[in-house]
Amino acid sequence: MQKIAVVGCGAFGYALALLLSKTHSNKEVFAYDVMSEVIETLQQTKKHPFFHTDIEICPNLLPTKDKEECLKNADLVILAVPAQYLRDALESLNNLIPQDAIILNVSKALEKNTNKRMSEVISEYFPNDVATISGGMLAHDVAKGLPVGADIGCASKSALATLKSLFEPTTVHIDTTTDIIGIELAGALKNVLAIGAGIIDGLNFGFSAKAFFVAQCLREVENLAVKLGARHETFHTASNAWMGDILTTCYGNSRNRLYGEMIGQGKTSEEAITILREQKKHAEGHATLKLVKELCDKYEVAAPLVTKLYDIVYQNKSPSEAFKDISSQ
Repeated sequence: MQKIAVVGCGAFGYALALLLSKTHSNKEVFAYDVMSEVIETLQQTKKHPFFHTDIEICPNLLPTKDKEECLKNADLVILAVPAQYLRDALESLNNLIPQDAIILNVSKALEKNTNKRMSEVISEYFPNDVATISGGMLAHDVAKGLPVGADIGCASKSALATLKSLFEPTTVHIDTTTDIIGIELAGALKNVLAIGAGIIDGLNFGFSAKAFFVAQCLREVENLAVKLGARHETFHTASNAWMGDILTTCYGNSRNRLYGEMIGQGKTSEEAITILREQKKHAEGHATLKLVKELCDKYEVAAPLVTKLYDIVYQNKSPSEAFKDISSQ
């Protein structure tokens, strides 16, 4: 593997670009983003205008506004595009991704209207081996080279071996599995838990109440994941993609937890989304929560806490009123 292409220079995609270019100085890491301002700033100042602004890019990290230049002869394509924009991005990349390249998705969500996982959407456009990485990884920690853990799911064992080898010299500990369904659902569903954890933080209910909520709600979404085809063991072992990500997202400085915290403090869902957007952040869990509620209803999965979250976020129910009796669930 000699060339890595990163499509999407948001906080996490750019963090991976920084990490891989620093670790693999003998490889070219191209970075592309639809926001020309980001690429121009990286080219001129060697630093990102919004994220990890204290880190200067390595000489082998090559920002470009030309997506064809970015993708040509790439061995690995990292898709770091928010879920609800992914389909449009894939259409714009049509015929540009080499057929033998591995595609690594980093988005943790389900697609609105279709409820499809990201690998399902990607496979509609490209026949490549598609993998997803998920785990307790805050973008800032990855960019700084701090030790973190993640799981990569892919149907292809050879692609998994290649990706594990790529990350082995880095500070990201990788476990692999062919249960890509479970890895993708774990990454999406934990965002729902993070919103609830954030609401409890905003209400100042304390750590004990948050731990209780997370423990109860994770049972609901685990049951849904298994109904949707995930393997039982992906959710009932201390995997990086599930338990590691829950701990990081629900108790760390994550976007989805922050989104929930603002709602718990009295802001509407729309106000919280606007504030995050001004910070160039996107809470994937907002759209995912609605889809999870619909899937729980469709598959008859008992989910009283998911329903409470839905009522708060989408029905404007008072957070304190909705959560006052969570212990009775």
